[in-house]
Amino acid sequence: RQETTGKGRGAMTLLQMSYILEVDRCGSMNRAARNLFLSQSALSAAIAEVERELGVTIFLRTNRGVTLTEEGRELTAQIAPLVERSRKLERYYSERRAADRVSLSVASQRYPFCAKAFVEFLHLLDEPHIQVSFKEMEMAAVIDEVTARRSAFGIIFVSDMTEHFIGRILREKNLTFQPLVDIRPRVFLRKGHPLSGERAVRLEQLYAYPYAVFTQSDSNYHFAEEAVVGTGAEFDRVVSVSDRATAYNVMAHTDCVSTGSGVLPDGYGDDRLMTLPLIGDVPDMRLGVIRPRDVPLTDYGEKFIAILKDIVSELNQET
Repeated sequence: RQETTGKGRGAMTLLQMSYILEVDRCGSMNRAARNLFLSQSALSAAIAEVERELGVTIFLRTNRGVTLTEEGRELTAQIAPLVERSRKLERYYSERRAADRVSLSVASQRYPFCAKAFVEFLHLLDEPHIQVSFKEMEMAAVIDEVTARRSAFGIIFVSDMTEHFIGRILREKNLTFQPLVDIRPRVFLRKGHPLSGERAVRLEQLYAYPYAVFTQSDSNYHFAEEAVVGTGAEFDRVVSVSDRATAYNVMAHTDCVSTGSGVLPDGYGDDRLMTLPLIGDVPDMRLGVIRPRDVPLTDYGEKFIAILKDIVSELNQET
């Protein structure tokens, strides 16, 4: 609790002025004390000190509360502009600090290279005020996140099969899709898996193994994150997981397989896993950025996307 009364300063302070104005506004010493997070005795002492220094009586105290005296009304007329000017000054510098703050929120489907891009983006920031966030979630949630302006933009994949449907959803929500890079899908599997010795894997070879997929709140296959969902492939055994760590562990300890970009940056994947080219009638995956049509990217947003594109392009060439 704040108990400062300003004793010994010899002049009325802005703090004491704000006390007087709050008591006048509330018409009650007790209510004003609660609003100011002061004890009533501390507030009374602070006002009594001003009265002694100025030689005036500011308030008349009654059982029904307090009212301004004629001297008090004259005093409040003098100090109100000073207190308001002080508050405006505080707001000005507070807003200027906020303007200097690095603020960026990114939503992404569950891809490790996006996490790497976010880390590299953080390494570039040397500003003293930073408020940034990175959220991994399913595609429908990414779209909702950007539509609600909780994130400046989102990172998603589409394919030739899903682009028309996803494009219609984005247009309905006044979002735009900015393609970054096309990626040929790959198979995820553990080292030592029965298929791990292959140079490339045909889609039909995967049917014999459990298939790991990310859970989606919307069952429409267009929102799936795996490369082969919706291509006509049929898996008798499907294992649903909600996060990358669980997906990695399931594939590392079983014969489960999955499909995706295969872009695994060092230190962001899992050393127990490997990827192989997926051959057959499987469409390419197109990585892109979604954002509101009427909101331009900030410089920091452009910087993040440039980092992401460099990472994915380089790793895609390596695979």
